[in-house]
Amino acid sequence: MIENVFCPRCDSDAIYRYGHTKNGKQRYLCLLCSRQFIKDLPLQKFKQRTFCPLCGGNMHIYKRERVRIRFRCARYPHCHGYTAREVIIDCDDE
Repeated sequence: MIENVFCPRCDSDAIYRYGHTKNGKQRYLCLLCSRQFIKDLPLQKFKQRTFCPLCGGNMHIYKRERVRIRFRCARYPHCHGYTAREVIIDCDDE
C-alpha cells in the first residue's frame, strides 16, 4: 500500500502505482474500483451534463484534444451517438 494516497472515487487506500504521465507525474490505479488518477490533481467538472443526441443517455469523455473534448454515448457500441465541446482558454492579452 502507498501512504497518503486515496482514490478520489471510492476513497480506498488500496492503490497501485500505474506508471507516469507524459509530463512525468506518478499515475495510480485503485484496486477496488479500477479508477486511474494522479494524486492532488483537481477533478475537472462540467457545468452542464452532456446527453446523447440519439438516445438521450449519459455521455462519457472519449478523447481530449487541444481545442475540444469529444464525448461518446455510455451505451456504445449499441448507440453510436457522439458530440464535442470547445475548450475555453483564458488568456490575458495586455
